[in-house]
Amino acid sequence: MINRAELRSQHLENYTGTYLNSPANGIPSLANEKFVAAEIAKFREAPASYRLDFMTHAVPAIKKQVAGLINSSVSEVALVPNFSIGLNLFVNSLPSETKVLLIEDDYPSLTMPFQVNELEVIWTTFEEDHTLDLARVEATIKEHRPAFFALSHCQYLTGYLADLESIGAICKQYDCKLIVDATQSFGAMEIDVQKCHVSVLGASCYKWALAGFGNGFLYVSEDTLNTYPPKSAGYNSFLWTNGVPAYRPSIKSYEPGHHDHTAFHRLGFALQTITELGQDFIHLRITELMDYLIQQLQESKIPTIGDFYDENRLGILTIPSAVGLFQHLLSQGIEASERGGNIRIGLHYYNNEADVDVLVRELKSFTPSP
Repeated sequence: MINRAELRSQHLENYTGTYLNSPANGIPSLANEKFVAAEIAKFREAPASYRLDFMTHAVPAIKKQVAGLINSSVSEVALVPNFSIGLNLFVNSLPSETKVLLIEDDYPSLTMPFQVNELEVIWTTFEEDHTLDLARVEATIKEHRPAFFALSHCQYLTGYLADLESIGAICKQYDCKLIVDATQSFGAMEIDVQKCHVSVLGASCYKWALAGFGNGFLYVSEDTLNTYPPKSAGYNSFLWTNGVPAYRPSIKSYEPGHHDHTAFHRLGFALQTITELGQDFIHLRITELMDYLIQQLQESKIPTIGDFYDENRLGILTIPSAVGLFQHLLSQGIEASERGGNIRIGLHYYNNEADVDVLVRELKSFTPSP
């Protein structure tokens, strides 16, 4: 039986306001911080042996954790400081004539690497209700035959959650590889790269995975690695035989430098927490809180951006802003984000219904300036 009050305390014990900003960054647990502090102490006692043990045991173990959560092989997982670095390294491996399908208004860190590398970009758009018309996506892929379709699993501006399984099936039908930015979903729900025919998937883990900054991962399928060999390398990319380094393109090409002990121990602890709690529990709790929030907003006649069904919503909800509203919320200790002229609210498992009540109360009490 999971103690929700204890779980909340682990993350928010020292927070005095109402935290609704997990889409910007989640808050690691106190237990995670204690664990990492102990690891730092070990490093200070014996730096050389600690580094060797970290490289030979801790890093492979963390990769195994990631692989288990996304249903991939360990040999397809690289540990990277963040998704942006991983994606840029991957895009550098693509021929200049590569054609890629992107979505207008998707997250710039996902779209810009393809643009600055001057690949051939085809654009599609969200519908007026901020959803993705899969029939139109399929028609676009069928007409233009891009090598890749890259999208965010959960949209940072609206919270729209893409149907990866259906999109993956479309991509497979037309021999189009699917690239997914899971930064706004990994840690909040189950993701199966095999079931969804995902070729590349990555995430920065400081949001929903609650692992703090400086860590993330990049999954590249074996088929994609063979078709598009990486063009990056460093000491950590070498394969060693009898003490002799040799380089050949592999998943290790995406981690050319040493990993930060502190950042990746935070990730390992956070992934263990996800495993222990269960992705089903985490997803269900977030869904319960979102349902409660939507119900309270509807009863208070407060509009939302995008009327999505449950299967197309995760932990993000956006409401229209008004002059002074964001500042009012901040003045009342409510932390959210202002994005695109709207206010973005995020609910994680450490939130509760009382947090929603505080938000709705202040939204109702706010009077716009004349």
